[in-house]
Amino acid sequence: MKLSLLVFVGAVGVPHLAAAGGLFVPGAGAVSTSRAGAAVASADDGEAISLNPAGIAKAAGNTITVSAAMLQYAMEFQRRGTYDAVAMESYPYAGQPFAAEKNDVSPPLGIGSFQPVPVIAFLTDLGGLVPGLHLGVGLYAPNAYPFRDMCTQVAGSCQKYVFNNDFTTPPPGARYDIMKQEAAVILPSIAAAYRIMPSLDVGVRLSAGQATLKSTTALWGVPGNYVEDIKADSVLAVDAKDSFVPAFGLGVTYRPTPNFELGASYSSKLDIHASGTGVSQNGPSVQIAGVAPVIQPVADDQALCARGGTQALLKACVDLALPMTAQLGGRYKFLDASGTLKGDVELDLAWENWGKSCAGEDFDKGTCSDPSDYRVVVDGQAVLDNNVDNGIRLNPSVVRHGLRDTYGVRLGGSYHLAVGAPREDHTSSEVIVRGGIGYDTAAAKTGWLRADLDGAARTTVTAGAAFRTRRFEISVGGGAVLEGSPTNPNVGGGAAPCNPDNGASGCAGTGTDTPVADRQGPDPINPVASSDNQFESPVNQGDYKSHYLLLMLGVTTWF
Repeated sequence: MKLSLLVFVGAVGVPHLAAAGGLFVPGAGAVSTSRAGAAVASADDGEAISLNPAGIAKAAGNTITVSAAMLQYAMEFQRRGTYDAVAMESYPYAGQPFAAEKNDVSPPLGIGSFQPVPVIAFLTDLGGLVPGLHLGVGLYAPNAYPFRDMCTQVAGSCQKYVFNNDFTTPPPGARYDIMKQEAAVILPSIAAAYRIMPSLDVGVRLSAGQATLKSTTALWGVPGNYVEDIKADSVLAVDAKDSFVPAFGLGVTYRPTPNFELGASYSSKLDIHASGTGVSQNGPSVQIAGVAPVIQPVADDQALCARGGTQALLKACVDLALPMTAQLGGRYKFLDASGTLKGDVELDLAWENWGKSCAGEDFDKGTCSDPSDYRVVVDGQAVLDNNVDNGIRLNPSVVRHGLRDTYGVRLGGSYHLAVGAPREDHTSSEVIVRGGIGYDTAAAKTGWLRADLDGAARTTVTAGAAFRTRRFEISVGGGAVLEGSPTNPNVGGGAAPCNPDNGASGCAGTGTDTPVADRQGPDPINPVASSDNQFESPVNQGDYKSHYLLLMLGVTTWF
């Protein structure tokens, strides 16, 4: 019985959950995003809580900031190659090129396809009660776009794929990567900054938030489904949550001269250990000897995620991380004779540790997580005839993303224009013009661009403006993150994409699968096999087109 179950134990599998949807867009809120993220030295309002907590020491009195960067992510994928013919099936698309796909999403709390990413903060100097001490409380989220809802372009229209619905419609070629995804990480925070001397500020931020993850993806319902028969697929939808995600940040600013300012900040890795439920659907060909398998929960004493799973709602858990980051910036301030700021220019360098890897027993147990490899567990087993004693447990699976550390450079600044007559204190209302440009290296290694996580190199171009009075500032802005048309080359370097079958395994020309650690791109997950023994069948050989559009709006008031 156990040997026969190996044929169909892939009836449930794992989701491909994005680390908040991909790599971070530079900045946080309206002001810093309008400067292409060049703000680690200049941040001095509520945005400083996320950018550089030392910056809150520059805010006098009490400050309230309500700000948001609104992001839209457009992505298209054209898989290289053609649909395979399937024995005993007459699919009309067999032999045709893979249909193009694109991200067509309406976030649940968004404005159309734009998703606001908020910064809400209150800063205070305590009325000078403790000289040099400033405190802040706030709420922020990583500046990223975690939403996917892929549609297939068929006959001039974009159709959302419905599993087990119409077998004559070309299925999405990227369904083993991602079909639909939502994620959110919200971080309530407290911060403190202290002015050690007139030229030196230090700060710390402590955060404890929550993460919610939803994902729907396809997998091989039958091992060795090289022809990608949609009737031999399975689909798994996972809904998971981590109610306690701790993090911290450190920052420093230093002003060696009135015109020159240095800033540095560090943000810790965010470890996410989410648990929830999984719902599985099988294609009609996921069977053995004409009998469909039944996926049932494991016994409570064998559960790795949680007790109480049912056949309708299996228990599932996901371990992943958002990376530690660091920034270093230098700012030059243009001051008039009275010391009033007339403009500034800032150059920042950034590092994000996407290549962090957990290996060995700690990762296998879920006690260590990293941004590049997601560990997914489904507390389920495949059985025939309700014989749970002979069920085969689904293996914990690793969803690999082939990421590496990224490095970025951001150049931004502002120019201040006085509006109206000077007041008694010789200050005037101002119009502030801001702008910036930045570049970040690709996180995805060669062949590892994916639909579920944005790993392309990008150039950020932004501009903004603000109206500032004695008591408030209103900021607006816009911009784009340009990624062009990155591509995944054919695995193995051939003129045609690698397309293994049961008679010719692997992509290296040896007739055997390439070791998992050496592969150039992801393969479909099959949970009967261990993570180190997945079938080699590349699914993302092809071309992408992607970009972000940015809109920014924020208000800050002082009292």
